[in-house]
Amino acid sequence: MGFCFFNSVGIAARVIQTTSDVERILIVDWDVHHGNGLQKMFYADKEVMYISLHRHDRGNFFPGTGDLNEVGFGEAEGYNWNIAWSNEAMADAEYIAAFRSIVMPISREFNPSFVLVACGYDAAQGHSFNFGGYDLSPACFSYMTRQLMTLAEGRILLCLEGG
Repeated sequence: MGFCFFNSVGIAARVIQTTSDVERILIVDWDVHHGNGLQKMFYADKEVMYISLHRHDRGNFFPGTGDLNEVGFGEAEGYNWNIAWSNEAMADAEYIAAFRSIVMPISREFNPSFVLVACGYDAAQGHSFNFGGYDLSPACFSYMTRQLMTLAEGRILLCLEGG
């Protein structure tokens, strides 16, 4: 439903799961839109934690998924996290606060063996088609990346996503 036609991060996570001894994979998705395909793919998989920061507008922002109460299923309940904002004026302060108070504490507790980042940049300052209204600076993306690099002994893969 979204803009990532091939779901590169989801495919990478499944390949890592099936071809290596990696036990726990963290996926962080930081663009404006919720990664509904990633969520669906790992919703019942407790070996993969999915954290998405996105605009939600109480389900009125495309794709309409990613509500706070979508937390995983069965044994994987609590392994799906949606930081679902209903405000079009999000910027560095909100993302950094979310990373400090939610993303990193949860991620450290999960203790991933590998980190994947679905890094679409439609939240970036100067994005040519900024219908999401977000305004993240390069310094903010750098901060988030550096924080994630402290996990999994630095085993991290950032994947440019988008249609």
